[in-house]
Amino acid sequence: MSTRYGSWNDILVLPEDLIAFAWSAPMRDLAAKLDISDVGLRKQLTNYGVPLPPQGYWNKVHAGKPLPFRPSPPPRRPGQVGRVKVDPRYAKILSVAEAMPSSGPFASAIVPDDLDDLFRQELSAVGSVTVAKAIGVPHRGLAHLLRQEARRQEKFLKSSWETDRPMFDSPLSKRCLRILNSLFLVLSKRGHDGDAYEYSGELRARAIIGDTYLGLNLAIVGKHKKVRRNGYERPAPDLPASTTLALSLAADFDGRVSKSWQDDADNRLEDKIAVIAAELIVAGEEKFRKSLKEAEERAEEVRQEAERQRRKRLEELNQQRLDNLRMSGDLLRRAQDIRALVERVRMAITEGSAEIDEARLTAWERWALREADRIDPIRSGQFLTHLDEPSA
Repeated sequence: MSTRYGSWNDILVLPEDLIAFAWSAPMRDLAAKLDISDVGLRKQLTNYGVPLPPQGYWNKVHAGKPLPFRPSPPPRRPGQVGRVKVDPRYAKILSVAEAMPSSGPFASAIVPDDLDDLFRQELSAVGSVTVAKAIGVPHRGLAHLLRQEARRQEKFLKSSWETDRPMFDSPLSKRCLRILNSLFLVLSKRGHDGDAYEYSGELRARAIIGDTYLGLNLAIVGKHKKVRRNGYERPAPDLPASTTLALSLAADFDGRVSKSWQDDADNRLEDKIAVIAAELIVAGEEKFRKSLKEAEERAEEVRQEAERQRRKRLEELNQQRLDNLRMSGDLLRRAQDIRALVERVRMAITEGSAEIDEARLTAWERWALREADRIDPIRSGQFLTHLDEPSA
């Protein structure tokens, strides 16, 4: 089992949990839990690589007859994440799986923990490889490109326009396709994959090791004759097939190329397919393990940034609490000043130092005391803004 393309919000679950779910009840009952049809669920589980109960299984259950054992998930292969990417609706019934820890263990019945052991194992399993002089059985990762070339060839024979000419009909281009086809076929025998496509007249390729993608560059070594085609400089079509080639992994973000192989005086790339395939499988597993560490580092960076933001927000809330406390003191003093003024005015009127109509005085007192109450932080509840300790 491996992850597959899906929606951005798909979740990862353990393969054993998914198998247990698929064998826990009839398909119709399980589908109801996910709000999909039983036909849709069956297709989903099949696409996820889940082995399903055989026909008549639940009749045997109800009849109390002997049952086949529930299958276990296959062991993790090199480059696989050991999890299955599924529709987010499964979160209602299955636990979301944590990623494999970067510290391992990585070993399975197929993957040794030591990468040198993995290389020796894969090289032995691949055995000797012979690259045919022509592509008899194309790997599925090249089939689309070859069909595209055939259509171009048919169109070119009718039009003779240069823009319709096949992209990879030169002796050297055909050699490149044979190399990739042979490499992909070997990888497929070891449970992996690869594909190639044309981009702006260039051959692009990648190896797919489990769930891990490795970009591949197949290029000419050194200076060589070029021509301009469709606005791009490309190798001249008359370059011989014996032109020195190098196959390498696509450069990392730092521009470093970690693996490369090329024609030399002793052997051509065709003679190194077995070694290249074994080293690609190791590189896929190594990249997978490295990705776990990188993911943990990114998660830690996110956690630290969230903590920095939390502390910053807490500082802002504490400062606001202090500002509100000071405002309470200011508002209370102003309210007390107003009440004291009302009392002094009433006292002055009573002592006869001023003559004011009683109705006017009473109306003024009510208004002034009402304003004092309005700004009083206790009566207004403004003190509540700093009563509790802030939490972020």
